[in-house]
Amino acid sequence: MRTQYFKFSLLFLVTLSAWGKTPLTEVLDKLQTSWDKTLNYKAQFKQTVYSTQMHTKEETEGTIFVSKPGKIRWEIPAQKTVQILNGKKMIQTKENRRRKTTVVDIYKDVSQSVDLKSLSFLCGNASFKEIYQSVLGPEDAEKIELKFTPKTPSNESYLAEIDKKSYFLRALTTVTADSKVRIEFFNTETNTNSDPSLFEYQPKPKDIVHENP
Repeated sequence: MRTQYFKFSLLFLVTLSAWGKTPLTEVLDKLQTSWDKTLNYKAQFKQTVYSTQMHTKEETEGTIFVSKPGKIRWEIPAQKTVQILNGKKMIQTKENRRRKTTVVDIYKDVSQSVDLKSLSFLCGNASFKEIYQSVLGPEDAEKIELKFTPKTPSNESYLAEIDKKSYFLRALTTVTADSKVRIEFFNTETNTNSDPSLFEYQPKPKDIVHENP
């Protein structure tokens, strides 16, 4: 009985050690190929923001539309808000149904106040090997985790969960000294017909528009 138990334990340990053995170069090559083939995508998302200083957690859910390079649209129905990034231009709209108005904030160059590195990770044409130092994390039958650290000076690092079937992004966590932002993606559709108007907004006569630098 002890011999059988020992053999079972050994087999179990060998099986566990088999996980996480996909070579880093193979993972990065497959990820790069999948990413290069993706011109646009749409997904449901759940974002969780953890503040390490305030010890708070904030969650939002909605839909994300991405057109590479540099275009993202976030729709958050519960907050009645839409955020659009088009290059360095950021547009945020928020409905006030009681007053039947929409407040529109337009930032001509949001890069002056916001670090766009994490957003460019989601909508850029990055060469992962050239831009990031990469380290393999845990791996199971469904996903592989990777830690990306920019080679250029940055206060951010990224934890990516990669789907092993499609080698597409399942989740991305941006880590800084003050916060951790995790975005999970669901029901992702790639290379659909992306409407360019999703990444623009033409203010209406009743809108309250704030123009920012």
